[in-house]
Order: sequence, then C-alpha cells, then structure tokens
Amino acid sequence: MAYISTINETEATGKLAELYSKYGRSTDGGQQAVDDILKTHSVSPGAVEAIEAHVGLAVSAMHTESALSRIEREIIGVVVSLVNGCEYCLNHHANALDRLLPDDRKAIVEPLATDGDTSGLTKREAAIAKYAQKLTVDPGGMTGGDVAALKGAGLGDPAVHDVVHATAYSAYANRIALGLGASIQADVDAGIELGVG
Repeated sequence: MAYISTINETEATGKLAELYSKYGRSTDGGQQAVDDILKTHSVSPGAVEAIEAHVGLAVSAMHTESALSRIEREIIGVVVSLVNGCEYCLNHHANALDRLLPDDRKAIVEPLATDGDTSGLTKREAAIAKYAQKLTVDPGGMTGGDVAALKGAGLGDPAVHDVVHATAYSAYANRIALGLGASIQADVDAGIELGVG
C-alpha cells in the first residue's frame, strides 16, 4: 500500500480512467491492473500529466530505439535500484532482465540484483554498470574520464547519452517509488507480471 491515498482502477473516472485503461495490463486473472507506481500519481491535481510524463520518460529511456540493448538498459535499472534501495523498481528490472537474457546468461541476475556482483557481465556491460553506479552515488563527481571509460568499452556518444538517460530515469522512478511507497506486493497481489511493460 502506498504511503498516500491513491485512486484504484474501479474508482477512476474521466481522463484518469482513460489512462488506466491505456496503461493497465492484463493480469493472470484476466482483469486490467495498473502498476502501483503509476497509481501513486493519481491524487495529484496534475495526475494525467504526471502519469503521461512518467510513462513517456520510461518508454524513452528503456524501450525505444537506442544505442544500448534492452538488456543493457535493464542492467542499469537493476544497478541503480539496488544502490538506491528501491525494492519496487529492483524487482521489476530484475524480472525484466531475466526475461530478456538467453538461458545461458540468466545466472547473472541474482548476484547483480542481490549485491551488485558484475563478474558475470561482459566488459561493455560492466563498464555501463560501473558508470551508472557512480552517477547514482556521486553525480557531482562525474568527469570526462568516466565517459572515456565507457568509450574504452566500445560505446559511442549516442550510447553514452543513453546510459545517462536510463540511469536518470531509473533514479527518478526510484524516488517516486520510495518517496510515495509504491508497493511491489500490491503489483503481485493484483496479478501484474513483474518486469513486463
């Protein structure tokens, strides 16, 4: 349960109901459910704009065409959410990463999500994870040398931008989830498949 009151799917009216219908997902029970993190925006006077902005940022950072793979972006989501202690986002990103990885690489998810172990990552993935971790922990300490390390791992300028974009989105989502109490248990109880979206 979120720390603030939220409007659930059956109570939503008008444009909020339209957004819930647009962004709701089919559950294992055949119903439509909205992720708890989106529902935390529901009581704001600007709820419609906040939800649209949140989803737009998520799509832009994590799902659209990118110089990074989806796997690389979900690694970022896992790393940032672990550093920030965001169980909600960590569960979603770890499940998405597990879903995207081929069977022979799925073993990297648990060590990465539990204690940030990057030993199973490729050189490029490990460089991305290291950069995302530093940007999350010490944003004021970022230097051109950090970008040079990414470039040394084979990333060009578009990929560097997309690392920063995915890291910043993940930090934003963590702060929404942590600050307003988005509940992973609420998503599980609603039958939402974690990491799909």
